[in-house]
Amino acid sequence: MAMTRISTYQTVTAAVAVLLVSGCASEDSVGRFFVEPDRYVLYKCNELATAVQANVNRQHELELLMAKAGSGTGGELVSSVAYRPEYVQLRGEMTQLRKAAAEKNCKAMPAGIPSDLRTSDQAVR
Repeated sequence: MAMTRISTYQTVTAAVAVLLVSGCASEDSVGRFFVEPDRYVLYKCNELATAVQANVNRQHELELLMAKAGSGTGGELVSSVAYRPEYVQLRGEMTQLRKAAAEKNCKAMPAGIPSDLRTSDQAVR
């Protein structure tokens, strides 16, 4: 029983430490942590374009949900817990998609994607 309590305590302490440290990191660096390197290396240009479009659409949905959640009481907490992790992961995936598109010299950005997303991975915060 004592051994289980210590293991649980150490696990919880480690998890809290990771959360505190990740608060100091930028979303972009954390996003790269969630995505395996070279995930899109085997994709062709048309597959990259499809993945980029799906990624941008989901990022937009999450931005709307985070804005909606942020307007209510406790909304920032709900937004951070419910939507922010997926949003950060999508940002990391977009970085990998851009990298793969550049390496293949293809235009991975379908028409209709805002120009700021074409040139930068900065998004509305």
